[in-house]
Amino acid sequence: MLLPAPVTFQRRGLVSLSHSPRSLPKILRAPARLTNFSALLLIALASCSVLLHLRLYFQNHNVPPPRSVLDTLPERPPSVSDLDHLVIVPGHAIWIGALAQDAEVEDSWLLASYQRARRRPSIFRAHIARGAQIATEDPRALLVFSGGFTSPYSATSEGESYLRFARATGILPSIDVFSRVTTEDASLDSFQNLLFSIARFREITGAYPTRITVVSHRFKHYRFERLHRLALRWPKHRFIYEGIPLGNEADEHEAASGELANAYTPYSVDLYGCHAPLTQKRAGRNFHMRSHGYHVGAPELRELFEWCPKDGIKIFPGTLPWGK
Repeated sequence: MLLPAPVTFQRRGLVSLSHSPRSLPKILRAPARLTNFSALLLIALASCSVLLHLRLYFQNHNVPPPRSVLDTLPERPPSVSDLDHLVIVPGHAIWIGALAQDAEVEDSWLLASYQRARRRPSIFRAHIARGAQIATEDPRALLVFSGGFTSPYSATSEGESYLRFARATGILPSIDVFSRVTTEDASLDSFQNLLFSIARFREITGAYPTRITVVSHRFKHYRFERLHRLALRWPKHRFIYEGIPLGNEADEHEAASGELANAYTPYSVDLYGCHAPLTQKRAGRNFHMRSHGYHVGAPELRELFEWCPKDGIKIFPGTLPWGK
């Protein structure tokens, strides 16, 4: 009597079921192997995420400018190494005159309709003169006239026209005597006046300021102090805003009302100006299709330049050269 063959016995030409090949889907559906595969997948995704963040980190930190930029930059003069005070005069119009007698003639300025017949050229002169006075009295100050190419009728920037105005009228000494002055030609609104002037200071000196003074309209005081300074986390005790009144209380009241409706309120819900309608205002002023180069000139601020919280008000959480 023959006994049945053991289950592991293989007959010629037949393969035992215990050794039958299994398809990949069946293998992946196996509970133990599925767990292992999921773990490997998660590890792979985590590794990719880490590598991506490292790549972005090194892209945004301590990256030297490209050679084509470096080749065009001269050595910084030793005198700028001692500068630590940034004096900003934001531009509000473009002076197209050339002579001192044209300084306060309205037709020598490219003015908005609301600026006409309101003595605005004399107010602009007061801004320029006060900024120059502060910088002249402080040997550690760099004066920056800030303002972009905001008119379709001129290829001159606000900042450059203010500097020409200062030279032509004798507000500033000759360039041979006073060289601690420059322009910032990319900003399209007040927030960028502040942020880009800080970046311009970095381009000129190789470092960041420790003190900032802004000279502008009195009715813009709260916007700079409570919103723009806050958005940049600039220390309050190292920030001074000198507001110059319009000289007429009726004009001052009207300007303050417009400031609240058209600037302060929109910025209070969009601190970085990176949502509509503030982005639309910037684009609407950029008639010459220009873009700033401060990603190269101030590489430490690259993440700040791109910060755009969805809720509009979350303060930039990253590292800043001036600390908290």
